[in-house]
Amino acid sequence: MNRRLFVLFFLALAAGLALTACMRANGSRSFEIGDLLLDEDFTSSSAWETYSDPSRQIDLRVVDGEYRIEAHDEVFMWGLNAQIQTDVVMEVEAEQLSTYSDNAYGVMCRADPSADGDGYYFFISGDGYYTIRRGAGGEVTPLIQWTPSAAIRQGQQRNRIRAVCIEDYLALYVNDQFVDETHDRLYHSGVAGLAAGVSAGGDVVATFDNLLIYAAHFTATGS
Repeated sequence: MNRRLFVLFFLALAAGLALTACMRANGSRSFEIGDLLLDEDFTSSSAWETYSDPSRQIDLRVVDGEYRIEAHDEVFMWGLNAQIQTDVVMEVEAEQLSTYSDNAYGVMCRADPSADGDGYYFFISGDGYYTIRRGAGGEVTPLIQWTPSAAIRQGQQRNRIRAVCIEDYLALYVNDQFVDETHDRLYHSGVAGLAAGVSAGGDVVATFDNLLIYAAHFTATGS
């Protein structure tokens, strides 16, 4: 299996800036933001992984101060950071540049550093849906199915995605609005990732900028 590329596994996907010190905002758990672990503005072309396959119209790299992922026709790709993390809150500005809306783009937490696709995925789509997924053993399965949300700006617009990964708690915020939450105990640590994919016959071009990763923990009254 290509270490950065799922071709068939996107079928499973297609079915269906400042943070306050203490946050809840409609989620079931309160948590506190700690030290800033990463402040990535993608000014360096070598900041994150670079990969290209012109024959398949696949590309991911830093371009003009943003991380850009391009994929075509039932392809799913991701690029990873190298820093191992455990309990974090991630924020990134993500923008869809392409017009095709049956897609997925977002962030990963606790990704396997070997880039085998294992980890947790927090996706939104160009037609206003979101999902939280787990990659394991070559499959990406839903912890939360694709669900519509009015918080997501559809089409060629910019969205702020926030992923919360604390202990077994996984939560998604979009444009500072709480969207959904779930729990899973499979992964406890890993690296951060940025990912995008598209269904058969389509294309996706998405950019990511101003990535912030904070250490985080539950408050004493968070349950």
